[in-house]
Amino acid sequence: MDVRELLRIGIKSLARHKLRTLLTMLGVIFGVAAVIAMMSIGEGARRQAIEQIRLLGTNNIRIRAVELVDESADAATFRNSPGLNHRDATVLTEKLPTAAAVSALKFLDVGVFYGGNDAQGVNVIGVGDGYDDLTNSHTRNGRFLSYLDTRYARRVCVLGAELGRELFGIESPLGREIRVGEERFRIVGVMRDKNVVGQAGTGVIQVRNMNRDLYMPVTTALKRFTDPDAPERVDEIAVQVAKAEQVVPSSWVVRRILERTHRGVEDYEIVIPNELLAQSQRTQRIFNIVMGSIAALSLLVGGIGIMNIMLASVTERTKEIGIRRAIGASERDIMGQFLHETLLLSVGGGVIGIGLGAAMAFGINVFASWDTVVSPVAIVASFGISASIGIIFGLYPARQAALKDPIQCLRFE
Repeated sequence: MDVRELLRIGIKSLARHKLRTLLTMLGVIFGVAAVIAMMSIGEGARRQAIEQIRLLGTNNIRIRAVELVDESADAATFRNSPGLNHRDATVLTEKLPTAAAVSALKFLDVGVFYGGNDAQGVNVIGVGDGYDDLTNSHTRNGRFLSYLDTRYARRVCVLGAELGRELFGIESPLGREIRVGEERFRIVGVMRDKNVVGQAGTGVIQVRNMNRDLYMPVTTALKRFTDPDAPERVDEIAVQVAKAEQVVPSSWVVRRILERTHRGVEDYEIVIPNELLAQSQRTQRIFNIVMGSIAALSLLVGGIGIMNIMLASVTERTKEIGIRRAIGASERDIMGQFLHETLLLSVGGGVIGIGLGAAMAFGINVFASWDTVVSPVAIVASFGISASIGIIFGLYPARQAALKDPIQCLRFE
């Protein structure tokens, strides 16, 4: 018998017991769906992590201020540590030989107004004049902050792409004045759109929506918006080194410099984006192993269920096997017949499972706000797994059917 004939017989046999067929396929369906969902979550997390690290810069080192409490705060006060401040950025620029760019960052909690509009969710940030190169950002219109803007603490600003569209629509904001807090700033540039994947705080590292940033010179932020008790205090310092391989050695030098300027008080933390990416990938591998084990167990149970039903089917159809053998079917034909039925069960379950897994990935994306990507690799792998289950767990029942004595089969009641 050819393959088409074997498939026709298999479909006809499975169609006679629709409910039993569906219940038998459930193990494979849920196992394949779990594989698809797991791989889609993993791929989404991987792409999000890479995009977040790209936004931060693979050649960058981030130094963040740490708020000390209790005994640590008392020790910092006793040693007279100034905390992370603008002077640290100046010292790193002068003493770190591998530094290509250094920028202090000051995050401000102030409102942004234009006309009668009160912009919501704006990130008002004081930055250095080289911050655009440090983050590989570029202006779409106008220019970024200059050295003279920073030196003379000018009241100028640059808008993120989304913020610019929200406040000015299709009009050019260049040269217009905008109110930040109680101060008026002149707009000198608008940034290009940045592709920000995921939401802040859901990935490897917190990455804000840079399209809603408003940049002003860090010196202006410190002069006009900072607490008088800590006039030089900043929230973060970004350091860019010339080459990616210099990041880790440079971070050691940064730590030694800051240990001296902060008098041994660790009121800062050094963050290396590439190390965070490696850590994220290690965590993701553990997640994949755990989820893969759960999916494998489900597929194993599904395969055992298929084998069990096929063994029962062989017993039920003993007389049919005898008749087929009597009219000329070979052992190979009988084996192929039952093996094709098993493949139909597993592959059919796999196809349904792929659809269910894609739906689960979509649901996770919509309701949990996780980035999920159903890749062709996941589909091919899941289809291959389901087909392999059919072959592995179908061989024994098919072999048992092929080895039955035709005479004994014909006498079976």
